[in-house]
Amino acid sequence: MKKILAFALILVLACLFLDKIGAGDMHMQFNGDDVDGPLEWLFGLVFAGGGLAIALIALVCAFVVAGVVVAGVGLFMVAGIVIGGGVLVLVLLACSAPVLLPLLVIAAVIWLLSKRSRQQARARQAGM
Repeated sequence: MKKILAFALILVLACLFLDKIGAGDMHMQFNGDDVDGPLEWLFGLVFAGGGLAIALIALVCAFVVAGVVVAGVGLFMVAGIVIGGGVLVLVLLACSAPVLLPLLVIAAVIWLLSKRSRQQARARQAGM
């Protein structure tokens, strides 16, 4: 991508250079005075290239700012989805709590039995 960008920039500057050399009807003015002669096309080329460089810098800055803004908005969107999803899960659990009560009782009994067996295994290891 960098090679293509460099090639495109050189091509545009070359086109501007050839346009400025062949332009015989161009008139430049500095502080109200006409600039003629061989330096007229050189000044045109320098100012056109400078304008392109300024435009390139402005575009890069605009892309960076747009990237930061899009990343920030995306971060807020992901946070909103996570928070909204968490609230949705809590609401669904609250609505389905009476239905899931028998499963919750079974899960609590299994948890207590596994906790009790772990405590007994630790007591046996400590006693040995």
